[in-house]
Amino acid sequence: MNKTTSIRRRALNGGVAAALALGAVASGSAASASTVTSGDASDTVVRSGGSAAVVQALNPACLSFQYTFNSRPTDPRPGDVVTYRMEFVNNGSVDSTKSEIVFGLGGVLDDSSWDTASLGATVGGATVSGDTVTWRGPLASGERVVIAFTGIWHGDGDGLAFPRVESYGYAR
Repeated sequence: MNKTTSIRRRALNGGVAAALALGAVASGSAASASTVTSGDASDTVVRSGGSAAVVQALNPACLSFQYTFNSRPTDPRPGDVVTYRMEFVNNGSVDSTKSEIVFGLGGVLDDSSWDTASLGATVGGATVSGDTVTWRGPLASGERVVIAFTGIWHGDGDGLAFPRVESYGYAR
């Protein structure tokens, strides 16, 4: 008998669930299964001989987030004013009451200065601590927030202005 293992991880409305499935455990006539449903998921325990597997079926109402970052102009020259833009979207099928994105600007600030007073968000507000920007707030299903700021390009770094996203998603 061959055994296969797969792990799935999805964000649920109240947190994260992981599902572990051991394939081919329930082969043969001595297999039995029992199902327990609780909240957003149901667990099926499959037993065959001395082996068992837990297979978790998840509710389709899950959270899913995406972020994109860009800047304009795309090919700046020293002294140009550059607008930096982080877009954070809830692509999930449920509203998120506690969304969050945290990103560091070290990869931007090696090539550009920035005006902290220019920092703004289309929904809610963003905060700054050192060179880290944090946005927190609710995001309905399909809703997006754009976090933007400006800087002066000097181009002394690696020539690539990209933030380091430290975390994003549902904030617990």
